[in-house]
Amino acid sequence: MSRLPLLLALLTIMSCSPKLTPFTSDLIDKNGWEEQDLKKIQFYLSQDIVLQREIRKNSSEIVMGEIVMQGGREVDQITFKAGTPGVLIQMARQEKLAISFETGDDQRFLIFTPHPKRNGTFVLSARNWEKGSGQINYGGSYYYTIPGSGLASLMVDLKASQTNSVKSRQASGRTVN
Repeated sequence: MSRLPLLLALLTIMSCSPKLTPFTSDLIDKNGWEEQDLKKIQFYLSQDIVLQREIRKNSSEIVMGEIVMQGGREVDQITFKAGTPGVLIQMARQEKLAISFETGDDQRFLIFTPHPKRNGTFVLSARNWEKGSGQINYGGSYYYTIPGSGLASLMVDLKASQTNSVKSRQASGRTVN
């Protein structure tokens, strides 16, 4: 059985998929984009982001003169897969982009800021980072990222088009008067 049709189909799909490029502060500067321009751009995540927060449920009750402690743990986890599309909700300053990856609630967003050691690429921002985990306010609740989520950056589908134009004319010559 020939695998050529399958290979051709796969190549066709791959050629149609967006070619994602890191979104940098340099792109904003070179194009002179402002907040209303950035709201028209479709952003994507470079890699997975996982947020977690622990909801503690501890209770005690007195049963026949003894204190019975009941402890439990509930973890609220939100996963953003690599390639998830997002939109700009607000731009606090040029250095802070609030990107939402969920519909229906503009209070659920992640903050991205340019990282100087990564050529100004916009990366996930947190209040503080410790051992690869950062504290993030998401929708009014504080979550912690799992280690590795801090490497996530914003990507865009950058279609480079080069337009070369040549303006040509011919000199007619000049004579002495």
